[in-house]
Amino acid sequence: MNRRDFMAQLAFAGMGITFGGCGLPDKTVSFFNRSEDNPNILIIVTDDQGYADLSAYAHAADDVNTPNMDRIAKEGTLMSRAYVSCPVCSPSRAGWNTGLYQQRWNPQAGWNPGLPVDVKTIAEYMKEAGYETCKIGKNDYGKNYHRTDVREHPLNHGYDEFLGFSSHAHDFFLLSEEIEKRTPDPHGHSAALGQLYHNNDKQSFEDGYTTEIFTDFAIDYVKQRKDQDKPFFMTLSYNAVHHLIHEVPKKYLDRFGVKEIPNYDPGKDNKNRYNAYYTKYSKVESINSEDMRKYYLANLNCLDDNIGRLLDVLDQQNLTEETLVIFFADNGGSPLTGACNQPLRGSKYIMFEGGIRVPFMIRWPGRIPAGEVYDHRLSTLDILPSCIKASGRDIPDDAVLDGYDFLEAVSKGTESSTAGKPAFWQFKDHWAVIDGDWKLVKTTDYTSRKPTHLIRQGPKPDANRPALFNLKDDIAEQNDLYSKNPEIVTRLTGLYQNWRKQCSQNS
Repeated sequence: MNRRDFMAQLAFAGMGITFGGCGLPDKTVSFFNRSEDNPNILIIVTDDQGYADLSAYAHAADDVNTPNMDRIAKEGTLMSRAYVSCPVCSPSRAGWNTGLYQQRWNPQAGWNPGLPVDVKTIAEYMKEAGYETCKIGKNDYGKNYHRTDVREHPLNHGYDEFLGFSSHAHDFFLLSEEIEKRTPDPHGHSAALGQLYHNNDKQSFEDGYTTEIFTDFAIDYVKQRKDQDKPFFMTLSYNAVHHLIHEVPKKYLDRFGVKEIPNYDPGKDNKNRYNAYYTKYSKVESINSEDMRKYYLANLNCLDDNIGRLLDVLDQQNLTEETLVIFFADNGGSPLTGACNQPLRGSKYIMFEGGIRVPFMIRWPGRIPAGEVYDHRLSTLDILPSCIKASGRDIPDDAVLDGYDFLEAVSKGTESSTAGKPAFWQFKDHWAVIDGDWKLVKTTDYTSRKPTHLIRQGPKPDANRPALFNLKDDIAEQNDLYSKNPEIVTRLTGLYQNWRKQCSQNS
């Protein structure tokens, strides 16, 4: 089936157990609580987008132009200090979908937390609030990939509708049953190709490009729900701008002056492995650093155009005023795709700011100020409680979450509840804690594969101790103040150790 035929044939058709955590949300907020105010909610998640790769930011890279993404900031509020709960995709997604630090049920803090059966997800909360729920694109919680009979599959954690893939990454072009059958290894964690899931069934696409297919599906879903009694909650989770970054429609490659690289082909003997192709083009070797940046910009440009198509449809359907849009990247820009996180140090995989501080915007006309920049700290863990409040419901008294509703704070430009409390991170042997302007971090610059030229590094960290930075004065984390502030080191170390202890007790 091609993309047009698939779109023409579309016919769209709760967990109640709470989980212990450390951060009890503020129940006193009374921002939105009338049923007629319940907005549609559209969450747009980009994959590995760099902190400087959004032209709405004053710190944006000179070569970046994202006019459609910028519309969300122009008509809403742009966040300068937004954090994810992990510097890699799977744990970060598990965190914001539950409103909890993923270490609560995954204390080893690795790649594959999954979704626990006794933790309610954002989609389940929204279904309880009367929303129709839809998930489009990447579905990644670190395990149980390519399966429909598991908690991680969207239809098993609150979504009514799903089109996408269940893996860490997926080929942008190769989406057919035929290529899936010919490939000896089509279902890897990252190196995956073949059919997409539509609900519990597989759907073959003989042509098409994931960024465009996902946008088409979202547009069709929105149009069909314009006059429905129930509002919709949609998560649109693109696999752009993840590897394989060179896979972009030709008109975008031409725009940035880079050549087409042939798609993977298993060959006549059907023995060429897709993983070898994926590995070849996901490092600075077969593609040099400068060209990798151009492929990245081409991929980003295509993504921006498609986000613009969806925003246009919201306008055309007169749904803009009644739709809350939340946009963010799942983690810092990758060191391997050509992303830029400057002025921040570091990238995806590590705990310097470039790995955990991300592009983030909110738009809700009449509710959220337009054209403002919000400089207080917030977290993607705040998305779940904020969506509950936007739905007109109070956060349940028995719900214990690590995130806090940010809507009223953002509407007034005041400090959110999150900004006034310590924040914590753990990924394998990397960790960090932020309290106020101070950050204590144990990590290293990314060194296992050569990063592209726009990834900023710094003085080599001491392997035997963490480093201390004042982010207000040193956003690039270049000046380690560990030796000059022993009392701050002791206090932040204690906060981090207590958090880890609480996580272990709750697991």
